[in-house]
Amino acid sequence: MKRIAIIIVGAYLFASIGAALLSALNGPGSDAMLGGALLGLALYAPLVVWGFGTRRGSSIKGGLRQRMAWLHTWAGLWVCWLAFAIFLTGTLSVFVHPISDWMRPEQAQEISQAPFTEPLDHALQLKHGLRYLAQHAPNSKMWELWPRAGADEFQVFWLNEKGYYADAHLSTATGAAMKEEASAVRDTLGGMHFVEFHHALHAGTTGLWIVGLASAAMLVALISGVITHKRIFQDFFTFRPAKGQRSWLDAHNLAGVLALPFLFMIVYSGLAISWSTYMPAVSWAQELRTGETAHVREYGPESKPSGRSGALASLDPLVHLAETTFHTPAYAVVVNHPGDAAMTVQVYSTTSPDTQEGNLLSKRGMMKFDGVSGALLETEMPHRAPPNGARATMATLDELHRLHFAGSVIRWIYFVAGMAGTAMMATGAILFMVKRRQKSLNEFGSATARVYRAIDALNVASIAGLSLACIGFLWSNRLLPLDLQERHEWEVGAFFLLWLASLLHATMRPVARAWREQLWAGAALCLLLPALNAATTGQHLLGYLAHGDTERAAVELTAAGLGLVLAFAALRTGQRKAATVGITGEAA
Repeated sequence: MKRIAIIIVGAYLFASIGAALLSALNGPGSDAMLGGALLGLALYAPLVVWGFGTRRGSSIKGGLRQRMAWLHTWAGLWVCWLAFAIFLTGTLSVFVHPISDWMRPEQAQEISQAPFTEPLDHALQLKHGLRYLAQHAPNSKMWELWPRAGADEFQVFWLNEKGYYADAHLSTATGAAMKEEASAVRDTLGGMHFVEFHHALHAGTTGLWIVGLASAAMLVALISGVITHKRIFQDFFTFRPAKGQRSWLDAHNLAGVLALPFLFMIVYSGLAISWSTYMPAVSWAQELRTGETAHVREYGPESKPSGRSGALASLDPLVHLAETTFHTPAYAVVVNHPGDAAMTVQVYSTTSPDTQEGNLLSKRGMMKFDGVSGALLETEMPHRAPPNGARATMATLDELHRLHFAGSVIRWIYFVAGMAGTAMMATGAILFMVKRRQKSLNEFGSATARVYRAIDALNVASIAGLSLACIGFLWSNRLLPLDLQERHEWEVGAFFLLWLASLLHATMRPVARAWREQLWAGAALCLLLPALNAATTGQHLLGYLAHGDTERAAVELTAAGLGLVLAFAALRTGQRKAATVGITGEAA
């Protein structure tokens, strides 16, 4: 155990120090900093694999492939439950906007804007937004307005006293918060729940670190898995059903090879976009060399308030100039240090429709103005790639992970690849127990039976239980009272309560029955989702299709499709042969 800890910690220290030295030796600037971070993150997993592959005097018998098999098994097992959750919610996040739209049935379908021809009239929304922010966030360091021409509502943001984002949806007609309007849109996180769980488990920096550790372990498991399976690409074309352990191994190999390039890309890019958290030594090295923080190197000196009051210039001509220059509608208007003589205004463009899809390095345009005089201070034109290699690489990784550039076809490709990745993790976790059911290795001494039982329960809860919790989150959106205070938190709470209940259920029921019952429950909730929607809102699948609302229709159709998959899995586990040699190794 001590040797394992030395390898894991030593690899991180070596990668961090190497990245920091590279960053410092390459000179000041964000390019050197990002290059060092990318190298450090790329080095960590191979260093761990190398450490286990070459270490001597260990209890692991055999040659390199045997060592890699041991590493693949245990690096994968202890993070597979969390990695499955991160991957499943990340896969659902591909369709964050359709899910959010479905969870706000009161909100009219967003209609694509006509091609941009001239600046739009945002005057009323800007007026109402500034008045609301002045009343509700007069001391905030930042105001942000998202004008939407022709829409019945728009959104404003501000930084609260804790430095966190707060927001409100305002009526275009009255300027009142939509919660105060008779036709209020229900309070929900929508698809952002899956995004936030995928990113940091709803746990802030601590959650981000946990996700990072799981991601690093997954890279180790991927590399060691490729080394272990010398016939991995040949096995891709092999699947032998109803063969017990062999079938689970074939399914694991097939899903893994199908998604292998995607898995490496998505896990590494996920680490890269949070490099400043995972590789702080790179920032420290630059700060020691130059005396400037990473933020200053990347974005320039931060503006500071003067302490003197100032009146905000009219935003209309500033937005008009930005839209005329960029030939796209304004996406966001940001006021830094409102009410101060040193305040600035930044107007960001939308991404041009003709370059949005398929352009990895597309970038919003930005115009920066003096907030008091309205004088133009800076212009950044849209769609220009970063000027150097490391920044271009980081921007590409960011786009590949966040999918800002992607159209519907690429999103569906990501969805299928993501589901293949989750299937790989699920089959790997199940395969571990199938093998141990046939031949226990007694890894935990006298506690082996109890540990195996705990692993069984965790498998059920992390695979079937999480699926149940995800669809249960959508059900809570329709069943919770609309006027419930902090309603979005109750929805998230329902997700976690269902997940916890699935774990308790898995510990109290025989394993085979726990699998069947939770799979059937998840299948029922998925298949009945359209009926629930029709009963609670009066909206239904045929109505969505008739009105061309394909995104909301796709949510219900996809849920039904996943329900059929869960029902098939439940039927398979209900067959005596499958129950005997399949998921659980025990008779039903």
